[in-house]
Amino acid sequence: MKKILSVGLYLFYDAIILYLFFGVLQIDLLENYGIAMLFELLGMVILGCVILGNVFFRSIKVGYFVPLIMVTIVYLVLLHVTNLMLVMVMNSVLFLLLNLVFFFVYCLVSIPMFLMGKR
Repeated sequence: MKKILSVGLYLFYDAIILYLFFGVLQIDLLENYGIAMLFELLGMVILGCVILGNVFFRSIKVGYFVPLIMVTIVYLVLLHVTNLMLVMVMNSVLFLLLNLVFFFVYCLVSIPMFLMGKR
């Protein structure tokens, strides 16, 4: 039951984000469409790996899992704010650079937490 609920909530979250992009913003008509969708899909995969990976595979220690979830949520909030508000007004080079900086900082913080939690 726990696995079904986790997968269901994860898919519901993904559907909400995709509806915001395609239904509300009509992002497919914008210049930064490809960059925004690439990083949004990357964020969805990261969230899926962090949450569903702990449900289906070997668990991470709680002391490392909670901060990893918090860092992932902060990254996703920054990613969504950036992609929802700045996708229309930024040029593509600066938009890509901003998304890459956010992703680099997230990896810099989360990868050591994940590796230490697996030990």
